[in-house]
Amino acid sequence: MANLVIDNVKKRYGDTEILKGINISIAAGEFLILVGPSGCGKSTLMNSIAGLEEVSEGSILIADQDVTHSSPKDRDIAMVFQSYALYPNMTVAQNISFGLEMRKVPKEERDVEVERVAELLQINHLLNRKPAQLSGGQRQRVAMGRALARRPQLYLFDEPLSNLDAKLRVEMRTEIKKLHKKLGTTIVYVTHDQVEAMTLADRIAVMRDGEVQQLGTPQEIYDNPANLFVAGFMGSPAMNFIPATVVTGDDGAMLELATPNKTLLPFPKHESLQPYLGKSLLLGLRPEMITEPQAHKEGQKYVTTTAIEVEVTEPMGADTMVITRINNAEVNCRSNPAYPADAGSVINMMFDTSKAVVFNPTTGERVDV
Repeated sequence: MANLVIDNVKKRYGDTEILKGINISIAAGEFLILVGPSGCGKSTLMNSIAGLEEVSEGSILIADQDVTHSSPKDRDIAMVFQSYALYPNMTVAQNISFGLEMRKVPKEERDVEVERVAELLQINHLLNRKPAQLSGGQRQRVAMGRALARRPQLYLFDEPLSNLDAKLRVEMRTEIKKLHKKLGTTIVYVTHDQVEAMTLADRIAVMRDGEVQQLGTPQEIYDNPANLFVAGFMGSPAMNFIPATVVTGDDGAMLELATPNKTLLPFPKHESLQPYLGKSLLLGLRPEMITEPQAHKEGQKYVTTTAIEVEVTEPMGADTMVITRINNAEVNCRSNPAYPADAGSVINMMFDTSKAVVFNPTTGERVDV
């Protein structure tokens, strides 16, 4: 396992700049996820780390060794692709050991390594089968096994679960997380699925248009997004963005919502709102912070109960999404399924602004940092 340093990496195709100066430092044993929408540059960055793409500027160091211009075989990495890339004419055991065979590892050592990896991934019973006889999840395990058998310094995963169905994706996420905890390997993992990013990563780099918008732990990015893009991309359902007017209240600057009774919401960093008195900002509030009234929260400083009109409800089993509209913005609230909330009715909901954030609607940047 090794550390990885990406220093001001840029990638251009002609006049088009795909990567615009990426700076990321990854500690040995860390699990970093590159997440972002299609076309944001995350796969290009992954290929640059692997040596499949030549960078236009900047440098890449693995285990403190500059590998910027080294060929893929000299970087001591292993890559797992979304397409599995298994040899159809080989058995599972042969697929796993193929890379070792190419490196002239003796057969006895190869057999030991195949057994070790098969045990780790619980695919011992599949060793004599060929890829066509395997399910999607089993093929992905074999692809991972082939990478693990190499024992490289760095593992690269390029959207490895995107071809699996929803249930299998959840199962494989759990397996990958267990594997990382067990082996302590250094992993860089590309996905466009923010749930994968939140559940797997030690740190997440959120990318957009060839730039890192924010780098931090899953909780940091969820609770303290740097801008509207990060706030809207991370979280399911996404964060609510509610137009609110900054007004003067009893405890300093407050946020006024255009509800029927002009709801006033207190804000933890109220001093940061002072320059915006009389202006409109976007209040960022996660759906779970707008709930049915809860007795244990009554009287808390940043909790306000107000009436809203229910536009529609979406039962989700463990909870129900109650959707309303405030100042023409759709707002998702997360309530207990037992709480009566019929479409068209007016009900009380509790707004907890203790973890709220505020954005400038023009620039999209946080204003309460």
